[in-house]
Amino acid sequence: MSRSSTLIYLVLAALLAACGHSKGGSNTAADTTPSSRQSVPVPLGHAAGQVLSPEALATRNPYEGDERAREEGYQLFIKMNCANCHAYDGSGNMAPTLTDTEWRYGGLPIQIFNTIHDGRPQGMPAWGEKLTNDQIWKLVTVVESFGGAFPADYYKHAPQGDADGENEAPEAYDQVQPPPPLAAPPNPTNPPPPATRPR
Repeated sequence: MSRSSTLIYLVLAALLAACGHSKGGSNTAADTTPSSRQSVPVPLGHAAGQVLSPEALATRNPYEGDERAREEGYQLFIKMNCANCHAYDGSGNMAPTLTDTEWRYGGLPIQIFNTIHDGRPQGMPAWGEKLTNDQIWKLVTVVESFGGAFPADYYKHAPQGDADGENEAPEAYDQVQPPPPLAAPPNPTNPPPPATRPR
C-alpha cells in the first residue's frame, strides 16, 4: 500500500470512528412541559413521493412560540453539530440555508420534523434513533426561528414539487446544447452495398 493510500485510509477510519461517538440526547432533568409528559403523535413513514394527508400536514409544532424550548433546541442544534452544516444563524454552510422559503422536502413544521427524524439523501443524517420526538420538535422550533419555515396552517400551499419555470436558471439556457440528431434506421428494402476488401 502506498504512503498516500495509507494516509487516506487512516483519515477515513478516524472520521468514521468519530461519527460513532455522538451520544445525542439531553442530560437535563425531566421537562415539566406538557408535551414531555405525553408524547405527541407524529405521522411518519410515508413512502417517497407520497403526499401526506391534509390532517398530517397541518400538524402543529407543540413548542411553537415557546422561547425556553427554542433555547433548549438551539443548544441541541450546537451539540448535534447542526450548526456545522447549516451555520449558527441558519444561513447555511455545506448544507442548505434555513432562512429562506425554498424547501426541497417542505417547510411546514411536520415536514421539517420528518426531515430531521428520517434524514434526507445527500448528507442530512437521520436523528430519529438518537433524539426523542420532543427534542426534534425543539429543533423544529429553532428552524422556525430562522424565519424560512411556514406555519402549519399553510399546509394547503405546501409545495408538491417544482412547477414549470421554477428552480430554473435562465442564464444557463444558452449553454445547453441540443442532442445530436438520431441516425436514420436501416432500410430493409434498400440494403447498403456490401463492404469490399481493398486489394
